[in-house]
Amino acid sequence: MTWRIEPLPLHGPLFEGAIAVYGEAFARPPYSDPDRGAEVRQRLREMHGLRDGYKGLMAVTEAGAIAGMCYGYHSKKGQWWHECVRAAISAEQTAEWLSDAYELVEIAVEPGFQSQGIGRGLIAELLEGRPERTCVLSTRTDSEAHKLYTRLGFEVITEMVFAPGGAPFYVMGKRLRDEPR
Repeated sequence: MTWRIEPLPLHGPLFEGAIAVYGEAFARPPYSDPDRGAEVRQRLREMHGLRDGYKGLMAVTEAGAIAGMCYGYHSKKGQWWHECVRAAISAEQTAEWLSDAYELVEIAVEPGFQSQGIGRGLIAELLEGRPERTCVLSTRTDSEAHKLYTRLGFEVITEMVFAPGGAPFYVMGKRLRDEPR
């Protein structure tokens, strides 16, 4: 199966198709959250799609089916995820990983298209040419996603819980370049 990567629009049928893929991927274990797509739709349109460095992508098959989606933006002080992670790591780790970071916020591949290189391709395209020094993300410890991230050069920075009683997550990072800007 061949596919291509295209920009993710924030409105219209392609956007809705990408949100449907996201919803399907996260409706399955270990997430089991069938309503998560609606939350991501709202966050993308009202907040995340407006942030500095925002970039959204989707993988589209030859037949026009959306096989995957991802997006990210520049991570900075005052953003919810950034602040949660900053509170959970040392000052040295904050300087190393969060001072000039691109945040890979969401990635999802339609379950029928998983293990075909789509996630890897989306991440590579998302990070291509990024000026930030690092890329950071979080993924549940009981998902398989961290294995892909490790193969792509990400390392575990810490393990944490974002909400009381919530699932544990790995916070992972990858150096995009060594020198400071």
